[in-house]
Formats: sequence, structure tokens, C-alpha cells
Amino acid sequence: MKVTFVYPDVLEGAAWQGYYYSGLAILSAVLKEAGHEAALLHVTRPPTREDFLRRLEALLPPAGPLLIGFSITSNMVPFLREWGGWIKEEWPQALLVAGGVHPTLVPEETLALPPVDLVCVGEGEGAILELAQALEEGRPPSGIRNLWWKRPDGSVERNPLRPLVDLDALPFPDRALYDYPHLHHERQGEATMMVSRGCPYRCTYCCNEALREVYRGLGKAVRFRSVPLVIAELRKVLSDYPFIRRFVFDDDILPLRRDWFREFARAYAREIGRPFACNLRPNLADEEVVALLREAGCDEVRFGLESGNDGLRNGLLNRQISREQIVRAFELCHQAGLKTFSFNIVGFPDETVQQMLDTVKLNALVHADVTRVSIFYPYPRTRLYDLCREKGLLTERVVTDYATDTILKMDKVQRNRVIFIRRYFPLLARLYRLFRRLPPFIERAFDALLSARWATVTLFYAANKLYDLVRSNATLDRWAMAFRRRFFG
Repeated sequence: MKVTFVYPDVLEGAAWQGYYYSGLAILSAVLKEAGHEAALLHVTRPPTREDFLRRLEALLPPAGPLLIGFSITSNMVPFLREWGGWIKEEWPQALLVAGGVHPTLVPEETLALPPVDLVCVGEGEGAILELAQALEEGRPPSGIRNLWWKRPDGSVERNPLRPLVDLDALPFPDRALYDYPHLHHERQGEATMMVSRGCPYRCTYCCNEALREVYRGLGKAVRFRSVPLVIAELRKVLSDYPFIRRFVFDDDILPLRRDWFREFARAYAREIGRPFACNLRPNLADEEVVALLREAGCDEVRFGLESGNDGLRNGLLNRQISREQIVRAFELCHQAGLKTFSFNIVGFPDETVQQMLDTVKLNALVHADVTRVSIFYPYPRTRLYDLCREKGLLTERVVTDYATDTILKMDKVQRNRVIFIRRYFPLLARLYRLFRRLPPFIERAFDALLSARWATVTLFYAANKLYDLVRSNATLDRWAMAFRRRFFG
């Protein structure tokens, strides 16, 4: 049985090549281990109907049942609706299954989409294997835990969830599912790793709290793969892809469990010895953790700041991280010679220009070497989504990434500000770092400029149009990406 996956990975920029996503790579490995086949249509630019169907047809089996799986987050739903419709028009007999965070949190809503036949709720390794086996044997996809099935008569079969998987029982991800050497990080000699699942914190904008409710009673939501198996996977990556020089651990918090991380740091330094980057929560950064990171070979620590406004960060977002903890975390890393990287978000409900600038200024204060910023997107079943719905802030605007626009109801002036600050955030952070060495009135004057309505409808508008022009041209986009890496990390 052959399973064909579709992964929408359409971000801004004509030179975009796509990310490696370990979830699909693990599903592929599970299928291949059981004797099945897997293929991936990795879509990194908006396709035409003809191009999409041509590329998909080349991956489908010549005979037998057609099973096509979409992995999606909430902002990818428009792709599922449109591309799934194309699939059903061309191959009415195909079964389309949707999995990922969005189908897990709102399965009813996802299954109600016309092209969707099945929804995977929760982890998909066991479900995709049983589904492939059933279809290969000519049986209907009935009674498979973690799957909801829209029967031919229109009724819905809602099967219960299975226990959470033991990560050590899973095979290593099948990176060959992708055009691996040409992905975004891999072209720079970096391999992305995921060695854990879950996060214990309760941030109001994040889906992890909702996922814990879905998994309640099914096992530990936060799990790590054992250190020996992590080291074995790292060795395999280096063997299979000799061009890899560095690793990027995408886990929510790699040093979350101190004992596990102590073992990992020693083993990594001894057996791998390549530089790596990882995520760390500022309140967990202390002398021991930073020392372990340095001894293991870490060269970059990534912190989620999200908002530089203390009231917004610890109130609306429930981050429960003080400014002092943030400053101290960055200081410790800089003292240890580690590069720092910050994640930030702008465009929260009712966020003011000054609150967005507080985020810029906090990055300037802590001297973040690299800054990344997203525009807030409300995920269903999160507390911040519920707040946006209660306040009537949700719109029907289609936004399929975290960089180009907001789906919240805002007037044109505020919307322009959010987009401008997101796009020019690294430059603004550098300017505010400079302002700290100049008389205070200069910073106050710049604040006033960025807050002025006339600037929003003239300067911001022109700057945003220039940005769009550069990102729409592949050559200019490559130059812009190289310029950003050179001067902003």
C-alpha cells in the first residue's frame, strides 16, 4: 500500500525551499518499516490546479486504493479546502485523511470540510499503519482508534484515542521523504531534530494546553526519547548526509528535564561534537544549564520572549517570566560566548504601538543576536482564541502564514503598523540598541514618529510595498535573505 502525503509549506518569499517536518518523516518510517510505501508532495509555493495535480499524479500508485494525507495547522486549512477539492474532482475514489494540530483540536470542523474523508485525532503513527493495512486488504477504515471516519452514508464514526506512543518505540524519521539536501536549513549545512514531544507550560496563545486536555488519561504528554537513541539518530544523520555540520533542536525546551539534559550534554560532547542550537525558556536558564550547553557544544540558544511589555507578557499571555529573568538569561549566554536568538510576536488583541515597541526595545536591551517575529494567529481551543471570539475580533480574512498579515479585526492604520513592525523588526531593534547610547530625546522622537498616523499611511505603506516587491522576485529575495543573514543573523 502506498500513502501519499501533502504538506503545505507556503511562506513568504519567492526563494523559499521549505522546512523539514519530523512528524511526516516518522509516519513515513513507520509505514516503510511495515512494508508499505510513502511519498510526499511538499508544496513551497502557491500552485496552479494543473501543476498541483500533475505533481501529485506522479507520486500516486498506478493501481490500487488511493490514500492521500494532509498534515495541517490552523492557518493551512484554506489549502486543505482548495487542494483537497482539486483531488476529489480528479480522483473521486481517493480517501483523504487530515492530521496534525488543527484536526486534533477541532475534528468536527475539519471533518465537515467537503474533501475530507477521515480525520486523525492525536498521534498518527498507529492509526496510519492500521489504515494502510485495512485499505490494502480491501476493508473499510472502521474501528481504527484515533480516526474519525465520514462514512459513505454521511454518518460519522468517532473512534476513541489510543495511549500516547513511547518515543523510543518509533523508528528514526525518514528524511529521504523530502528533497532533503535542498531544504531551508539543510542548504546551510544544518539538520533539524525533534527528540521530545509536549510542553508543560500554560501560555494562552499556545496549543499545548489544549493538547494536554485531548491526551488526558492516555499517558505523559511531555516525553523525551532516551539519550542513547538520540545519539544514534544523530550519528545516522551524519552518516547519511555528510554535508551536515550543525544541528538545530526544534523541541519546545530541550533542557526541560535536568537529569536527562545532563546525560545528553555529556554524551553529545563525547560522541557527536558538532555545534547545535536549541530552545530554552528564560526562567530555566541558570549557571548550570548554560554551562552544560557550552560544554556540549551549543553555539546558539533560542528564547521565546513573545512580548517585551511586562503586563502583556505575564497577563494576557500568561508567560509568567519576569524581565529580570529574561535579562539574566541573555547575560548568562553572552558571558558563556553563546549566540542568542529571540522569538517574538506582534499583533495581539488590542496591542498598542507602544507595546509592540516594548518588544523591540527588550530585544535591544538584551542584545539578541538574531530576532524572529511572527504576527499573532489565534489557534482554536486556546484561551486567547476564545478571548478573540468573545470580543468579535475574528475575521474571515485568509492568512496562511505568520508573516504577511493578521486575521484580527483592526483598522487600516493599526494593521499597517503590525505588518511594518513585523517586517522591519531586526532593523528597528538595531536602531533602538543605538538609541540607548544617545540622548533620551532621540528615542522619544522616534517613538513619536512610529506612533504617528501620518507615518503609518505614508512611510509604513511605502516600506511595506517595497518589501512585497523584493519578496516576490526570486533573485531579489535570495539577495535579501543573504543580506539578513549577514547583518541580522
